[in-house]
Amino acid sequence: MIPGIQEIRQSCSACWGIMKGEGEAVQQFDLSVRGFWRSFAVIFLLAPLYYISLKSEQARLLEEHMLQGGDVAHMTVAAGTYYLGKTLALGVDWIAFPIIVGLLSTSVGLQRTYTPYIIVRNWSSLLILLPQTVLNLGYLSGLIPTPLLIMLTLPLIGWVLWYRYRIARVVGQCTLAASIGLVVLDLVLSLLISNSFDQMFGL
Repeated sequence: MIPGIQEIRQSCSACWGIMKGEGEAVQQFDLSVRGFWRSFAVIFLLAPLYYISLKSEQARLLEEHMLQGGDVAHMTVAAGTYYLGKTLALGVDWIAFPIIVGLLSTSVGLQRTYTPYIIVRNWSSLLILLPQTVLNLGYLSGLIPTPLLIMLTLPLIGWVLWYRYRIARVVGQCTLAASIGLVVLDLVLSLLISNSFDQMFGL
């Protein structure tokens, strides 16, 4: 079931609090087993924002392709394959990290805090995508040129990594080394999955 407006508002507010280091904000989430599984339904809220990012990425690829004198028709035909590959990559990425971290929970010190850590991580993905969505909409509407989009995206990536680290420290109560390790694992796993599906679909 897709989360309701009240749950979305409360969870996003709690995510903001955790970003500021407020450990008590985690209590605003539904930390039950039901809440754990419901947090995976956040992917349905992410989907529209994700497809905006795909549209932006595709537009940039088309722009680069045209500058290199490529065939625009070929890019149009490949659009269906592009969206299918990216959608499957998102689905695999969404479940792969929680599974792997679950298997490594003892090693990284998440024996007691695995459930709230994953719940907050899932919900935080919604907050994380919002600023990038604003940039992508600005680019697609012609208000933000490609160089500026790239320049503004770089600090956002740094913020995302820091925020993921903050979740591991505040919610997961992990050590400094384990928190950094989780951030690196998250990043590397996402890149591997994305690259694998890109190669599989010839993107």
